[in-house]
Amino acid sequence: MIGRNRVQAITEAITLQYANGKSLARPVGSKRFSPYIGFHIEAGRDDELDARFRAARIEQIEIKHQRQGGAEIVRHWALGETIRFYVVTSGPVAQTVAGSLGRNATATAAAGIGMRWGSNDRSRMAVRGYLDLLVRMDLLRLAQLSVRSRMTDVLLAALLDHGRVCEAADALIDRTRHPELVTFHELALPLGPGDEEEWGKGETTTVVPFKSLHPVQIDRDYIERIWRPDAVHQAALRDWPGIQAWAGEYALQADERSPKERSDMVEPVGR
Repeated sequence: MIGRNRVQAITEAITLQYANGKSLARPVGSKRFSPYIGFHIEAGRDDELDARFRAARIEQIEIKHQRQGGAEIVRHWALGETIRFYVVTSGPVAQTVAGSLGRNATATAAAGIGMRWGSNDRSRMAVRGYLDLLVRMDLLRLAQLSVRSRMTDVLLAALLDHGRVCEAADALIDRTRHPELVTFHELALPLGPGDEEEWGKGETTTVVPFKSLHPVQIDRDYIERIWRPDAVHQAALRDWPGIQAWAGEYALQADERSPKERSDMVEPVGR
């Protein structure tokens, strides 16, 4: 029997960004820019999100983006240096970016991870999930964290470490209440600044990539502290088919973004 397909709707996601110290930012009302490290979301793009952040008194900052022909100053909501992210994926299929592509590209997309080689052989990677900050505001909307170049190694490393913690949780949870494997979205992934690194060839640049902030030793108390709310689990089950469809499309996209869109993405030096 041939059957009949059902058209898969792909939900737009909130764009979550990370500045690794290369971007210049300032508090609104200040005159001086300085290197900025932290997570942020552009203001003025989403009325509902803006209203929630204003009500929660989230700070706004102005980031100077380098454009062709000059600089543009754009307001963003500053989320701080650390976040907790319920990432919706079944996990990496390989230990490296190169290993995740090629013959494993289909499996990577099926795992809900967007990944591809972009222009100038630069890798691109993105994941979707729920920000704990928004979950606590009862706003269960997908956020997308996108990176490129060497930051893809950074994001992949964070996911691999999160998988380690999920495996540890398998032996710590109450199996009578949760007989299945602990999946990635069921635990909050804490992300925050790592150590300073020098990136680039020849003339290098000092950057501060993010990293997984999970501790080395995992115990039951820690798992309970980062365990997802029931609403996150229900939202993940609802959104999972759409995330897989999005990841499949992401893998096939060409780099046809505008100069503004390209400069807004995390862009460390070289791969």
